[in-house]
Amino acid sequence: MSALRNVVVPLTMLVIGSALALAPAVAPIEPARGAATDPVVAAVGDMACDPADPTFNNGWGTSSRCAERRTSDAMASDTSLQAVLGLGDYQYDCGDASDYAVSYTPTWGRLDDLMQPVPGNHEYKTGKDAFGSPCPTDNDRAAGYFGHFGAAAHPRTVGHFSFDLGSWHVVALNANCSKSGVGGCGARSAQTTWLKADLASTTKSCILSFWHQPLWSGTGTGRLRVYRPWWDVLRAAHADVVLNGHIHNYQRFAALDPDGTADPANGITEYVVGTGGEQRVSVKRTARPQPMFWARTFGYLRMTLQPDGWKAEFVDYRGVVLDSSRGACHAP
Repeated sequence: MSALRNVVVPLTMLVIGSALALAPAVAPIEPARGAATDPVVAAVGDMACDPADPTFNNGWGTSSRCAERRTSDAMASDTSLQAVLGLGDYQYDCGDASDYAVSYTPTWGRLDDLMQPVPGNHEYKTGKDAFGSPCPTDNDRAAGYFGHFGAAAHPRTVGHFSFDLGSWHVVALNANCSKSGVGGCGARSAQTTWLKADLASTTKSCILSFWHQPLWSGTGTGRLRVYRPWWDVLRAAHADVVLNGHIHNYQRFAALDPDGTADPANGITEYVVGTGGEQRVSVKRTARPQPMFWARTFGYLRMTLQPDGWKAEFVDYRGVVLDSSRGACHAP
């Protein structure tokens, strides 16, 4: 493939705050709602607060925590969505079934018919939760997560899968590299080997991948190097967008090479969307690379997947668009 210019609308950085089995055969997702010519998807992670959190307030929370009810209300009102890319950590603190019933299911669970999920680290949390209760004993296998989402979580592959949507090939990965059956994240791991084969087989002109923990985090700790092999593989296949959660804010980066250097021609654009409601945090000014835009608030990313590119909007829980961007795919 030859690379076209990857154009992301430059915006002045703004802070909004205080508010290994083989994968199944790739199949297109049929529109579930809406009839837009170009598919529209939403992405978000880090969603439902633990009911034991003193700020839970039946999912209404406070200005800075437990906002899953008002945030999911905003997304549920968007009838144009054809899929939701779930970016992990659906139910805090460690995914008890009883907590799902009280917190996640009445709020974000309304969108489960559209959900394409990947697991986060809290799906695998063991020991005790943040409030002193024991986590489920089968969390070492994320059994609660796979039990809740069923076939949509692709338990046969332990969470990695791919599908086509319009002109886009979408790849979901399990970023909990060391957990049982996941298949690792290293350059020669089973999951990365699968990723290479999957990307080699697609004929789609645009590629998006999503998993929970980001390579570029904006936290001042540098990159999470364990995911560098995936970035290398995706860039070699001329991938366009990576979506992540884990960091409880919204971040948009310039198109980057594997070293974090801006690369408009061949780089991948990363969005971090850990804004589903659990809590919110800031970006550190010492982080490199710095995001082009970030917001410390609750909301979701809405993407229109065009034949040769994308349009993206970060929509806050009030329905207000705080960031708009667009990019062109690395065309064949």
